[in-house]
Amino acid sequence: MFAFFKFMLPILLLVLVLMGLWLSVLHFPWNWVTYLVMGLEILTATIVFSMEFQAQQIGGTSGWGSFGWLGFNVGLAMLLGLCRGAIWLYQRFGFSV
Repeated sequence: MFAFFKFMLPILLLVLVLMGLWLSVLHFPWNWVTYLVMGLEILTATIVFSMEFQAQQIGGTSGWGSFGWLGFNVGLAMLLGLCRGAIWLYQRFGFSV
């Protein structure tokens, strides 16, 4: 059980800090975007932690939820980058892409 927390807690902290830094770099014009994304991150991390903790009892199933969660975070970061680029284009040139 403690090995699970030794491995997952640093990854969780790293992902949350990196997403916070990515949001500060993107600098959305609305504060609610930051709150929404970080709340979504914490919600998905809580779900994945509970799934992984329960999956420890079943051989061969633990670890896959973590990979899915990391993939979700990468996809969310790319989506946020694309959205911020579209907002910048709209603000800069006055049209949407």
